[in-house]
Amino acid sequence: MIWNLDRPEPALPNSYFWTWDHITNWVLDDPGLVTFGCGNKYLKRPETFVEDYRRLTDLAAGLGVKGITIWGFLRNTHGGIEAGKRVADYAASRGVAIMPGIGTNWYGGCYYEGEHPYNIETFLKKNPEARIVNPEWEVFEQYRYGAMGVSPTHPLFIEWLQEGVQWLFKEFAIGGANVENGDFIVDYSESSQAHKKTWPPEDPDFFRMQCLGYDPALRAIEDLLPDKLVAWATYTGFVPGENPDGEPEIAYLTPYMRCERPALLDRMPPQATCQWTLTQMVLDDPLPLTAFLDDGAPEAVFDNRHWPRDLVNPAPRAVGFVHQGSQGYRASRYHSIVGTIKEACLRAFRSGLEGVAIHGEVTSRHVPWALNYLAFSHFIHWPEDTLRDFGRKTLGQVFGDEDEGESFIEIFAHCDAGSLTEQHKADVQSKTKDLEVRASQGEALDRWRFWNWLRQHIQSGERQCETGFF
Repeated sequence: MIWNLDRPEPALPNSYFWTWDHITNWVLDDPGLVTFGCGNKYLKRPETFVEDYRRLTDLAAGLGVKGITIWGFLRNTHGGIEAGKRVADYAASRGVAIMPGIGTNWYGGCYYEGEHPYNIETFLKKNPEARIVNPEWEVFEQYRYGAMGVSPTHPLFIEWLQEGVQWLFKEFAIGGANVENGDFIVDYSESSQAHKKTWPPEDPDFFRMQCLGYDPALRAIEDLLPDKLVAWATYTGFVPGENPDGEPEIAYLTPYMRCERPALLDRMPPQATCQWTLTQMVLDDPLPLTAFLDDGAPEAVFDNRHWPRDLVNPAPRAVGFVHQGSQGYRASRYHSIVGTIKEACLRAFRSGLEGVAIHGEVTSRHVPWALNYLAFSHFIHWPEDTLRDFGRKTLGQVFGDEDEGESFIEIFAHCDAGSLTEQHKADVQSKTKDLEVRASQGEALDRWRFWNWLRQHIQSGERQCETGFF
């Protein structure tokens, strides 16, 4: 399901969908389709890569979403440079910014997988002395992301990285990039440890490593930054200080910076965009949707020690990324996350962020994700709105009737909160039966899909309903 909705300028203009190529599944009959993992091999047909992103691009354009991050943008196995150009050119023609994932010190380089000068494995085969030095990370060499990473202080690193980034922006009609260095890697080479003497001692070493990896890449395209959405990952939230509960099992799920303000925020080009992780800043247990029905900013959403009410983003420019609704977060890939999307957009807007990113890997033929995409579109444009506003202004366009849109979201909210009435259930049964008759005659098929999913969702008696393909 693709929609072309009327939208004003968004309140969170630099919002985007974040994706891995190998699990972005909008073509559902490819024999290589998988729904799990990070850093997987690409098993689908090459033409499926182009079609998956054509459909996702159409969705983004119709919803007023600025960009699409693609990790695995360039791989020999799905067409390499030619396929990348087809994806980027089509998106540019629709006004959508393709943002290739760039691994500066790990995660592939500018050419994610394949024999190419700007691929990290290719570079390290030629220059093995440039490998990162960290015995703790040797275990990952054969497990994920190919060869060990590149040391950010090796003499060949900056030239190789800057050439690759400049080539990427010249060769493809891309609207930005999503830059990572390898999560919390630390290089123990002599040159990297010597550099440490120039850095504030209270600053976490992984932030120093990020600056060493990111700054050369950003400087190489500094003149483009005002017009391109180039986001660099911190892997943390932006709450000052240490986590009072200790470090989480998964490092990127911490809302804390482990310092008062990272030094790298003042050492990199200010027009580049910091990407904070909001995953554990938002409430661990989302508010019931009924809390947002008539109040766009309920008091309970600010009762959160992991995101203090008056906390302001400390970076010159920033966006936030949530992992909810993905295979990597509590197996929630097929869940409705409307409440988390609403909360993240509201809190991000009030904290001075320029955008929010969610995953875009599941087709909108899956009704829970259709609702997620529509809610994301709505709340990046109107983050202070209530759910009733969402029902009338956005679902109303989808259904062709504002009252029907409001009725749907009201019943869905009460289903989520466990407060359905018998009248709600009767209304859903009646609406579904009526639309089924109309759909059998060739009318209102998409409306029937939404209502029929809601009927089955209610009948399941579960807070989350993973079935959704109707």
